[in-house]
Amino acid sequence: MSMRYELPKTSKGSSSFIQTLFIWGVPIFIWLLLILWWWFASGEETPAEGVPTQPQAHLQQAIATPTPPMTTPDTPPEVKQNPQANITHIAPSSYDFSGARTDIPGVDTAICRSGIVVDVDQHRVLWAKDANKAVPIASMTKMMTLLLIEEAIAKGTIQRDTVIKVTDAAYRIGGTQVWLDPKESFPLADLTKAIAIRSANDAAYLVGEYLASGNVDAFVQSMNDRAKALGMKNTYFYDPHGLGDKKKKEHNTSSAYDMVLLGERLLAYPEIMKLTSTRLDTFRNGKTQLRNSNNLVFNRMEGVDGLKTGYTDASGFCVTFSVKRNGRRFLGCVTGFKKAKLRDQFCEKLIDWATQAD
Repeated sequence: MSMRYELPKTSKGSSSFIQTLFIWGVPIFIWLLLILWWWFASGEETPAEGVPTQPQAHLQQAIATPTPPMTTPDTPPEVKQNPQANITHIAPSSYDFSGARTDIPGVDTAICRSGIVVDVDQHRVLWAKDANKAVPIASMTKMMTLLLIEEAIAKGTIQRDTVIKVTDAAYRIGGTQVWLDPKESFPLADLTKAIAIRSANDAAYLVGEYLASGNVDAFVQSMNDRAKALGMKNTYFYDPHGLGDKKKKEHNTSSAYDMVLLGERLLAYPEIMKLTSTRLDTFRNGKTQLRNSNNLVFNRMEGVDGLKTGYTDASGFCVTFSVKRNGRRFLGCVTGFKKAKLRDQFCEKLIDWATQAD
């Protein structure tokens, strides 16, 4: 006679649920933690399109009154006011390419698409690679937006404490942002800070829209007009932030040399240099952190005090930088890197070499 032994019955549904939760829930939770860590630890711009989803906390804390200016925690390098800063029709600068090198000892220049480094004081090019080639520039675009803001202030057409109400159009701008909401209003000074430090696309769009009386296309036209006046021969803008339009294949373009010309004009404005050299600050009464997207600044590379990074799929990782060492001022721009780390390492070697060059 055979006997059959049966195991105690268990709840199949409960066991299956716990097994599924363990298999899928734990990995998902770990990935969420990694994503949150990356978001707060990285200052790099993240290209995106479509309507942004604003954090619920920000929706609840949306304010309709301007926030007071914040004191930056780091003291930026001293920048002297250029007496001609308010003049918008200065003859375009030109740099001497005659002694420029095409290689740098110990540096693999093949990893960048284009680049240049110049000695501003002597107005000569130290190194160049396809420096006049038009390439996508992503958020380096905001350098022109910042210049037009400063020139509008210099003309008296707007003040830093002018309060600007957030528009629906600005709210819908994707990518790197400070999650502006139509319920909010901010003074120009705060929005400028968000553009210069955080590289906020929504803030750049909003200010451009406001300066052109609600017509952002008119502001973009003023960007192109200003580029032409500065002698930027290989530059064309489609928007005030640099996200571009993949469907239309429209990307703001410029050359490394043109970006240096633009950077030279920004040197005349101490407020912009102060902001672009700020590592950390806050926005929205301290509720939103602003981390500088420029790792050369954030990691305190010697003498670096600006100016602007950029990244989209089309542009790769790029940066226009400003450096002052041993009383000498240098400007440079490099584009088209596959990784931010490669760009930053390249810039460190490039800057060390340039500042030691005769």
